[in-house]
Amino acid sequence: MESKSNEKNYERQHKDEELEQEQEGEQENNEILKRRISSHPLYGLLVETHLECLKVGDISNLDSVLKIDHEMQSMKKQNLGMFSQTELDLFMEAYCMALGQLKEAIEEPQKKSMAFINNMHSQLRELTMVTMHAPADATSSSECKFRRNPTI
Repeated sequence: MESKSNEKNYERQHKDEELEQEQEGEQENNEILKRRISSHPLYGLLVETHLECLKVGDISNLDSVLKIDHEMQSMKKQNLGMFSQTELDLFMEAYCMALGQLKEAIEEPQKKSMAFINNMHSQLRELTMVTMHAPADATSSSECKFRRNPTI
């Protein structure tokens, strides 16, 4: 009976050691991958594009989209000349493009909202200008019509 429990303990220990070695190997591989990614020529662009996605609320940076696109094109040309297209190269390019598309998708509703707000603002401005320049009796008659119409 003791031999069976000793065997089970040995098996558990052996499995635990294997699992520990596997985890150490995985951590080492992750560190190597992190170093490869951080030293990749597109890493700076990837970080910048990621930060641009986070800054979408600030509309004053619209020209940075053009800058990122220009940098992406120049990096592609550089990359093709200096490196072979490895899996990491393809991943970095795809990830940068995906982040750029994400930023555009996030910005689209915001741009539409701003256009709507600007349109409403200009219409309100036009209405107030018309009201200021209109004769006094014309204003009062339009106010009466507006108040009588319950659907508006």
